[in-house]
Amino acid sequence: MGVIIVPLIVIAALAGILAVFILFVSNYRKAEPNEALIFTGRKYRTTVIDQDGNTKQIVRGWRAIVGGAALKIPILEKISRISLELINLKDVRVEKAYSKEGVPVTIEAVANVKISSDEGMLGRAVERFLSSSTQEIKQIIKETLEGQLRDIIGVLTVEQLYQERQMFVDKVLDQSGEELAKIGVIIDIINIQDIRDERGYLEALGVKRTSEVKKDAAIGKAQAERDAMKESETARREGEVVKAEQERQIAEAQKDRDVAQENYRGETLSANKRADQQGPLAEAKALQAVVVEQQRVKERDQQARKLAEQARAGAEEQKYKAEMVVPAQAAKLAAILKAEGEATAVLKKKEAEAKGIQLVLEAQAEGLKQKARAWDMYGEAAKLNLALEALKVVAAAGADALGNIKFDKVIAIDGGSGDSESSVSRLMTAAPKSLVTFMEQMKAMTGVDLTKLVPRLLEGDGKTSPGPVPPEPAPPESEAAGEEE
Repeated sequence: MGVIIVPLIVIAALAGILAVFILFVSNYRKAEPNEALIFTGRKYRTTVIDQDGNTKQIVRGWRAIVGGAALKIPILEKISRISLELINLKDVRVEKAYSKEGVPVTIEAVANVKISSDEGMLGRAVERFLSSSTQEIKQIIKETLEGQLRDIIGVLTVEQLYQERQMFVDKVLDQSGEELAKIGVIIDIINIQDIRDERGYLEALGVKRTSEVKKDAAIGKAQAERDAMKESETARREGEVVKAEQERQIAEAQKDRDVAQENYRGETLSANKRADQQGPLAEAKALQAVVVEQQRVKERDQQARKLAEQARAGAEEQKYKAEMVVPAQAAKLAAILKAEGEATAVLKKKEAEAKGIQLVLEAQAEGLKQKARAWDMYGEAAKLNLALEALKVVAAAGADALGNIKFDKVIAIDGGSGDSESSVSRLMTAAPKSLVTFMEQMKAMTGVDLTKLVPRLLEGDGKTSPGPVPPEPAPPESEAAGEEE
């Protein structure tokens, strides 16, 4: 039993392998060089290049295999084929298309086109032609070409269409190529086979051109005869010129021969003369060399004397500096030091004087402080003292004024006014009245009433005691010393 099971397992394994191989072979598809395999049925991620040249990933419902092979997933995927073969359009025809001047023109052309294998353009063709037949594709491309031809004819003249055929073809390739590229088709070639019109426009251009050709032929014949005659006369004159040139060359050769002979004779004589002059010339050159060497010796002597003079001048300059400049600089430095010393002494003296003045002012300030404290201590007595001092000064001034008056005699005249006070008595009481007036003015000015203060002090009531007047502070020794100075 076990012997039978082993072969069965082997046969089953081989059958499975064979089934997988058959499945692989039946779903492995190759694309021919002239076709593209289009796989559809699921989402495919692919990399494309956009118009700006940037690559990006997109997801679409198909993928294309060009010139390769791929494995089809059964059930999920479907394969379609799109031909990349050349499509020949033999009957591209545009009838009665109006040119730029309004002339109706008929054009017949032949074009070779194909669906591009470029991935971007192939995608456009897949979206438009995947389920279309070859005949339908040819018809769409033919109609597109005829429409572009009609547009191009409308912007060109009949002369341009007929005479500038290559320009017309290039324009068709450019403009039609852009339009066909939108549906994934490229143009290999296009040939314009015939251009004609039904109104005889091109025939009239041919007649005109034929007349121009005949006219050009007649003109050319006349110009040819004229040129032949001109060339014949020119050839005759050139022959005479050549003959004269040959005779001139013969004469020139004879002259050159004679000149060469004379030159040879002259060179011989010149060589003989130079040979005779070589001895004196050598002697003159030797004498010239001696003179040149003597001149060089003189120049070297002059250079040596110049160097000696420069050394002597340098020594004299150093001696002058040692004897005159150095002592002058030393004297100048000593004078500067002396002036600086005197300035320092004067500065110290002025500083001492300023210090003495400062001490005097400080002593005076201190004396005023002591006097103020004394006045504050004695109170009204101090005020009375000041008032009495002022009264004393006023009285002394009045006495001096009266003392300066010299009377020879005094005459008193009684007015007889009946007043009890006579003139003599008024004269005698004038001074006391003046004193009373002064005391009233003193009260008004200082606030001190001497008429009340004096009796109170004289009564000795003890409220105010004038006491001794504070002495004037003596000036400090420094002030006395300064005054003595």
